[in-house]
Amino acid sequence: MRNSAPLFVPRLDWIVFLVTVGFSLTLLFFGKGRAVAVVKRETGGAIAYLAKPVGLVRRTFNLWRENSVLRSQTEALSLENAELRDAALENARLRAMLGFSERSSLNLKPAEVIGYPGLQIGGRIVIDAGRRAGVRVNSAVLTPNGLVGKVVEVSDFSSLVQTLEGNAYGVSVYIERSRVAGILRWVKPGTWTIVGLSTGEDVRTGDLVLTTGAGSVFPKNIRVGVVTKVTGQTESNQGWCRICPFVRFESLEEVFAVVTESAADPAADSLLMNGGNR
Repeated sequence: MRNSAPLFVPRLDWIVFLVTVGFSLTLLFFGKGRAVAVVKRETGGAIAYLAKPVGLVRRTFNLWRENSVLRSQTEALSLENAELRDAALENARLRAMLGFSERSSLNLKPAEVIGYPGLQIGGRIVIDAGRRAGVRVNSAVLTPNGLVGKVVEVSDFSSLVQTLEGNAYGVSVYIERSRVAGILRWVKPGTWTIVGLSTGEDVRTGDLVLTTGAGSVFPKNIRVGVVTKVTGQTESNQGWCRICPFVRFESLEEVFAVVTESAADPAADSLLMNGGNR
């Protein structure tokens, strides 16, 4: 339909035009008398009658063409608006990361998430920073919102990160308000608990959970999440609570890897490997 309309309308115009010209020339050169005048009048009426639907078709075609142009412009504007919204969101994320990096005392290496390997989205991520950037196995990974996980494999230019989603390791954490400490454990998708609490410990729904810094992997006072449920005790007479992490692991785009000064300095690495001798 889109291709036939532009061809049909001009052809119909030409047919009417040629018929009109033919009648006009015939009557002009050969038509005299009253009978011819009647023929002229009737012919003119017929031509005018035929011209009306032709004009209607032309106007319809013009509207169709204008609508097509407007539709194309609308689609282009929608795409442009989507790109602008995405750019605004990215700008907000990068501003937040810049502000966090400036406020933090940690040595942070920014990186982009370039892959989600494995069956569980968010369980493991690949970042575009590796050994050359000072990232090492067990380097903590975080965002301005909170703790993401730690590096489990590293190459020269990329690293594999095991997030808190599906992790097999525990994270030493504490409740900011009451200073009660425990071990953060992943239970199932979307569910984390703090175990090792003594029954009756001062833990409440809404309490902020931070890292303790024990174990030298995760720095101290990194935000982890908030308590969403507190239970009495388990079969081993230990209390536990459920938390909701601040980070959405399935939608990560930019992160920070925590690096040490020695790890970020290739010369220092070489010195350590050679036992301190050059």
